[in-house]
Amino acid sequence: MAAESPTTSQKSAIRWTSRLIRQLRGTRTQTEFGTLLGTRKNTIWRWEAGQARPDARYTARLCELAGRERFLEDWRLVGSMTLMGDLENAQAEMTELFRSSLKHTSRPLTE
Repeated sequence: MAAESPTTSQKSAIRWTSRLIRQLRGTRTQTEFGTLLGTRKNTIWRWEAGQARPDARYTARLCELAGRERFLEDWRLVGSMTLMGDLENAQAEMTELFRSSLKHTSRPLTE
């Protein structure tokens, strides 16, 4: 079940993974992207390689840039169950989804 677009507070709480940072950088060079954020290209490289994470200052800058470029405008929470509500029913739904996905992706072990 998909959720609505994130609010401003949700966007500022985004965990900037290496994949998201690479997507936000797009076709810009690491040097150009670093200049936009006020850091060096080596720092951008470490973030994208997963060797380091942006601190709070750079997280805010990444969120600001993402907002200006409408980067997360169509962001949706995908693959999750109802976020609030009956946890037992949600657990049962997740278990059933997991079982059905196993049926589709697994192959018989008897060959």
